[in-house]
Amino acid sequence: MKRILLILLAVTSVHFSGSPAEQQKTHEILIGVSEAPPFVIFDSNKVRGVSEDLWRNIADSLHITYKYVRFTNYIEMLASLKRGEVDMTINPLTLTDRRLLDFRISIPFYTSKLGLAQRGSYQIPLISSLKPLMNWRTMKLIILLCSIVFVFAILMWLAEKRKNSGQFRKGHKGIGDGIWWAFVTLTTVGYGDKVPMTKLGRVLTIVWMFYAITLMFLFTAEISSELTITKLQGNVSSIEDLRKIKLGTLKETGFSSFCQINHIQFTPFTSEEEGFKAIIEKKIEAFVGDVSTLEYLFDKYKLGKDLMITPSSLNEQYFCFGANREHSYLIDQINPVLLNITESSDWVEILYKNDVR
Repeated sequence: MKRILLILLAVTSVHFSGSPAEQQKTHEILIGVSEAPPFVIFDSNKVRGVSEDLWRNIADSLHITYKYVRFTNYIEMLASLKRGEVDMTINPLTLTDRRLLDFRISIPFYTSKLGLAQRGSYQIPLISSLKPLMNWRTMKLIILLCSIVFVFAILMWLAEKRKNSGQFRKGHKGIGDGIWWAFVTLTTVGYGDKVPMTKLGRVLTIVWMFYAITLMFLFTAEISSELTITKLQGNVSSIEDLRKIKLGTLKETGFSSFCQINHIQFTPFTSEEEGFKAIIEKKIEAFVGDVSTLEYLFDKYKLGKDLMITPSSLNEQYFCFGANREHSYLIDQINPVLLNITESSDWVEILYKNDVR
């Protein structure tokens, strides 16, 4: 996919690139940055992180001289970039239609996954484990299982009620005896208090034992699958789920565009920290953002007692570098080197160094 994007960008560069003279400029370029860990981290007088490591490799390869210009927030930095006060940014810009109009965008260097920050769950463990099973799919399985048990219980009672009335009594009590026998056999407990004496009853028992083993195996597999899916998806597994909760996300990002496109109402924030505070104060129920960034801040501020981070596969965003349109030549120079680095082992080392998966 990256190669296709590179080809497309190379073709369109005829329309967007500056003059040949402009492309030969070697002056110090100004790079706008705002803190966006783990991609851009302000550490005293230094800038570090995934994007900084990647950019330093690119700049060294192209012999580019540069200077960082710090901004207090993402929105301010984008406005300055659009006005041409800085030449480009190494902050991860999500690929959106608005960004393509406002800036010259590089090929993607990272695929971001959606994460949700929510209040921690303090439910009783037993209730917490049973809650995922309280859905219509699981209830249908239970109803089906009980129906099959009931059918075999009736058949056994009919086969045994005359010659074995001591264990399979008459009337509704005998049906209860049949149900008890069926469940004991199904679970392979085998108490031995209900033993068929007729030939038909014994044949029926053999059929039920083999059928019950298969049935119990399938039922256990379905329940395990349901629990695993629920654990991986958390409480939000669809766009419709997002529409039901009070949501927050950063302004003018790919995640805010995702919400707008899917008609999901959200409260805009200028930083993740504001979003975390809003969750704790119960102004919103969840904050949506890049899962790597949320997990980094989650550990940094030690929010384990108050919040939890849940990854989701609902949306992926492509992170890119961006330049002012008057400096499109920078992106033309950067793209081939960026592609080579992200397809090499150097990129794996950068991600590993910054604890990003």
